[in-house]
Amino acid sequence: MSPARAAGQLSDTELGRRVMVDYIVHFAHHLQWPVEVFTGTGARFRICVMGDDELVAPLRKRFHRHRVQGRMAELEKVKDGELIYARSCQIVIMDNLDSTSLLQTVGALEFFPVLTVSDAERFAVIGGMVQFAGQGANMALQLNKTRLDRAELKMGNSLFRVSRPVE
Repeated sequence: MSPARAAGQLSDTELGRRVMVDYIVHFAHHLQWPVEVFTGTGARFRICVMGDDELVAPLRKRFHRHRVQGRMAELEKVKDGELIYARSCQIVIMDNLDSTSLLQTVGALEFFPVLTVSDAERFAVIGGMVQFAGQGANMALQLNKTRLDRAELKMGNSLFRVSRPVE
C-alpha cells in the first residue's frame, strides 16, 4: 500500500469503484472545459488513468462508444512520469500512486485544464481537484475550488452542495 493511500479507500471495493465511475461520468458531462483544449471538431474526450488498474475495466465499460459533450470518449492508461502526455487528457484519475508521484503529478497539471481525481488521503489538500473521501454512507466529495478555477474548469453549483470543505 502506498503512503498516500489509507486502508479502506473507496476504490478498494467493487461498489466503491462503481460509485467513483458514476461520479466521473457525471463530471465528464457537467464540467465545462475551455474550448481550446480540443484540437478540432473530431478531437476525442480523453479520460486517463495513472497508477493501479482497478478502475480501468469499469471505466472502459462505461465509456465504451460513449460521447461526452459531442465527442467520443477515449480511455487511456498513462504511466507514471508521462506528465507531459497527461496534460492532454481532460480527466486524470490517480489510483494508488505513491506520495511522491501524486505530488509531482498534481504539480505538473496545476495550470492545465485537466480534472484531477483520486481517493488518496488528503488529495484535495495537496492540490488535487476532486477527492473521494470516506466510504459507504460516509462517502463525500472534497473539491478544491481554487485549483478548479486556476484550470479554468467550470463546475455546476450542484456538485459543491454535495461536497464538504477541504480540511
